Amino acid sequence: MTVLDAESGEYGVEENGEVVASSEHTPLLFPSLKTTLNYKNLQGHIQYGSGENSKTCGEGGEWKADSAGQKQMGKTCRKYLGILLAISASFLLSLTTLIARVLIEYHPFNEALWRFLGILLPSVPVLLWSSVSSKESVFHTIYPLCNGEKLKTLLVIFVRAFCGCTAVIFQFYALNYIEIGDVTVISFTTPVFVSILAYFFLGEKLGIVPVILAFVTLIGIGIIARPPILSGTQEFDPFNLIGVALALGCMGFASFTYVALRWLRPVHYALVTFFYGLISVIECGICAISIGVFQLPLTLEHWLLAFGLGALAFAGQSLFTLALKFEDAGPVALIRTCEVIFTFLWQIMFLGQLPDVFSIIGAFLILLCVLLTTLRKLVMELPDESRMKARFQFLLK
Repeated sequence: MTVLDAESGEYGVEENGEVVASSEHTPLLFPSLKTTLNYKNLQGHIQYGSGENSKTCGEGGEWKADSAGQKQMGKTCRKYLGILLAISASFLLSLTTLIARVLIEYHPFNEALWRFLGILLPSVPVLLWSSVSSKESVFHTIYPLCNGEKLKTLLVIFVRAFCGCTAVIFQFYALNYIEIGDVTVISFTTPVFVSILAYFFLGEKLGIVPVILAFVTLIGIGIIARPPILSGTQEFDPFNLIGVALALGCMGFASFTYVALRWLRPVHYALVTFFYGLISVIECGICAISIGVFQLPLTLEHWLLAFGLGALAFAGQSLFTLALKFEDAGPVALIRTCEVIFTFLWQIMFLGQLPDVFSIIGAFLILLCVLLTTLRKLVMELPDESRMKARFQFLLK
C-alpha cells in the first residue's frame, strides 16, 4: 500500500494585507487536519483517509464512509474555518481600536507602547521555537551582515517596523479628533494606494483602474472631511480636518509597510514579527520619554484595558495568520473589511455616536474601491483560460 501525505494546509503568512513566508518555514499548527490519501490497488478499491474516518470507493464509484457523520463534520468545519478565523480576527482588531479610544486620556505613544509589547513578548518564544526547536533556517536572510544583500534586507526590515509603528501612532492620534469609524475607514484605503507605490518603488505594472479607484477613494476621504461646500458651514472644522490628516498619515505609512513586506517575502515571518515588535517598542518608548508623556496605567481597570490592547492585537494578528492557512489570501482580504462594520457597531453601542450621512457615503465609496481592488487581485491570479477572468477583464486595464 502506497501512502501519500498531502498537506492541504500549506499556505502563505500576511502584516496590514501581504505574504511574507510559506509553510516551508511554518509547520502546520493543527497536524490533525492533514489529509492522508491511501491508495490500495486491490480489486479496484481506493481508500481515502485512515483509521475510523476512512472512506472506500468501490468499482462502481460509490463512496462508503466508515464514520460518515464525523467525516462530513470535519469537511464542513475545514471549509469554513478560514472564513471564521478571518471574521474573528477582524472582531478582535476592531476591539483594539475601541480600547484605544476608551484610553484616550493617555498619550498615543503610551497606547502604542502597550500594543506593541503585546506583539513583542509572544514573538520571542515563537522566534526561539522556529530557530532552535524546529531547526528552521531563520537568520540566513540577514546574516552575515558583511553581505550587501543581507544588510539591505535588514534595513528593509527596520523600515517596515518603523513605518508600521508610525502608522499605529498616527491612528491613535487621529482617535483624539474624529470618530473611530472614520479613522478605520480611512486607514483601510491602504490596498488602493499600494499598487501606485509598488509602481514607483518595486517597478510593478500600473493600469488605469488602480488610478481611477485611488481617485474615487480620495473623493470618499474628502466627503468624510466634511468640506464647507457639503456641510453648509463657512469653513472646515479644524478638529475634523486634523483627524482626517492624521488618518491619512496612518494610511500612508501603512502603505509603505505593505510595499516593504512584498520585498521581504523570502524572510522568515517570525523574524519580521520580532523586529516589528522590538523596534516599535523602542520607538514608542523613546518618543514618550523624550517629550515627557511616559505614563503607566493609573487604575486596575486601565491596567486590564492596556493588557487587553496588547493581547487582542497579538491574537488578532495570529488569527489572520491562521486564516491564511485554511483560506486563500483574496477571500481573507475581503473578509477583513468586516473590521469597519465592527468598528461602527462599537461606535454606536459603546460610545453612543451615530455615523452621519458624510461618514456613511464616504465609507461606502472607500469600501467599494477596496473591494474592487481586492477583486482585481483575485482576477489577476486566475488562469488565462478562466471564464471568470474573461468576464472581469475590464478590471485588469
